[in-house]
Amino acid sequence: MTPDSQSTTARSWHWNGPPTLEAVREASAGTRRFLTESGLLENDISAWELVIAEAGNNCVFHPGDATQTQRIDLLVTVTPEKVIARIRDTTPGFDWPDDPELPPVDAETGRGLFLIHALTDSRTYARGPHGNILELERNCQSSHQQAEDLEATLMAMTEELSSCYESLASIFHFIAEGRDVETLEEFAANILNHLIQSTSSRIGIIRIVRNGKLVTIASHGTPDTPPLAVETDALGARLDRWVSGTQDNLADGAPVTGIVHPFAYESQPLGTLLLARTGTDAPFNAGEESMIRTFSEFFTQHILSRRHEEEAIRSSIARREFELAASIQHSLLPPPHPPVHGVAATGHCESALSIGGDFYDLIPLEDIGYFFVIADVMGKGVGASMMAAVTRSAIRSLGEDFDRPAMLLEKVATQLYDDLDRLEMFVTVAVGVIDVPAGVIRIANAGHCPVAVVSNGSLTEAGPENPPVGIENSPNYPEHEIKLTPGARLLAFTDGIVDPRNERPCFESENLVCSWFEQTAATTPELPALKSSLLDFLGHHSSSTASSSAALLADDQTFLLIAFD
Repeated sequence: MTPDSQSTTARSWHWNGPPTLEAVREASAGTRRFLTESGLLENDISAWELVIAEAGNNCVFHPGDATQTQRIDLLVTVTPEKVIARIRDTTPGFDWPDDPELPPVDAETGRGLFLIHALTDSRTYARGPHGNILELERNCQSSHQQAEDLEATLMAMTEELSSCYESLASIFHFIAEGRDVETLEEFAANILNHLIQSTSSRIGIIRIVRNGKLVTIASHGTPDTPPLAVETDALGARLDRWVSGTQDNLADGAPVTGIVHPFAYESQPLGTLLLARTGTDAPFNAGEESMIRTFSEFFTQHILSRRHEEEAIRSSIARREFELAASIQHSLLPPPHPPVHGVAATGHCESALSIGGDFYDLIPLEDIGYFFVIADVMGKGVGASMMAAVTRSAIRSLGEDFDRPAMLLEKVATQLYDDLDRLEMFVTVAVGVIDVPAGVIRIANAGHCPVAVVSNGSLTEAGPENPPVGIENSPNYPEHEIKLTPGARLLAFTDGIVDPRNERPCFESENLVCSWFEQTAATTPELPALKSSLLDFLGHHSSSTASSSAALLADDQTFLLIAFD
């Protein structure tokens, strides 16, 4: 790895090593030392140091089969006219482009090939199944030539830095102005104004996607026209598209040169930005394209920010409305009533969501006892809760029929049929009256769970008769009549307490609910204790995580308990 003189006019240096970044740095540094000893000027030495580093990196970044031995072989030869570098590697190689272009600012690859092409005068790449050979040549320059090249390079760098400064100044100025912008249209107009000035454009259009169509929200130098084909193409492909030649209605038929940049979020297209110049065929340079993409990203983030704010407001409003609906539904449940003619009642209603379709109602009848209702609207959430309120109102409007449950239920079914049929919903309902003077309990059941009555130690069930409300227009419901005796207990419930999808304990069937009630009513006759016992069974008072009241419900749970003493 030391200089080896082959003749009086040429000197060579050889290096061999593995395809690793550390080894490539060693080869690059070795090349610099060799060329320095050979008397080359600094400009040539620095160029070759960079070329060798980039060429070696290409070998590192295109590794072959890890099981095979990989090596890089480098031979650098200096003649009075030029320097020749021959690099051989055993990697799979790649397709060498004829004329590499400088990649975009945000691209992760491609700069190495561009630098090699820019810093050498001749390039030959031979790719084969057993290895690849890259031969590079660069003519040696005189001090005068290097000074001229350095001056040209400095001028180019000065122009680029000036452009970058103008871009940064425009960006900072735009950010400062953007704090006071209220509408999306105003924000878009500000972006367009800054880009028009920074890129010396004459025409600009920003469109966004609304209801599947591109809609103009800001324009400059051109009337509002339908989207051009090049705009829709750019948006569909998610790629920049160049505008050149004559575009109808864009500049009164004058030739234009420009670019269409689409902007999107993930897989969702958001809109397009078009900028164009007239009277020139010079395209936008890399710095101008970068600024266009930067401002487009600002606009994308602004759109997303506004959407998030709007969604948060809508969510807040919806949450407030949901809470209000839950409060209204809770207010519809009957307040505690003192016993009427020895009849006492209590109930429990819990929704799987904040609001639901279960409800119960208790109406004291001063000369009779109690009229009760328990119902379950198909579904959950706001829709079910609204239908529950309608059903409750319909039942309460028929106060003259409280002592005739079957007739009342038939009238309610007829009133609600059209609405429920149109909504494709139904309601299971059980209604009844505790008639103390007559000594009976009369119950009518429209497709609901059985109402269990324990009297004199025996269980009687008032099961569902005929379909739920909303299935038939004019149904007939029979009326169950059960003898009322002192100590009688009644349990009405919805199917949520037998739903196995709940994460809390539940009964496995309606029959087991009735059996449990028959046994527990005999041993726990007090109404508060009976209610507490049922809640315990359903996991409301358990300390266990799996069965605590914090566990989720798959369906609303509601029950009603009535005692006659």
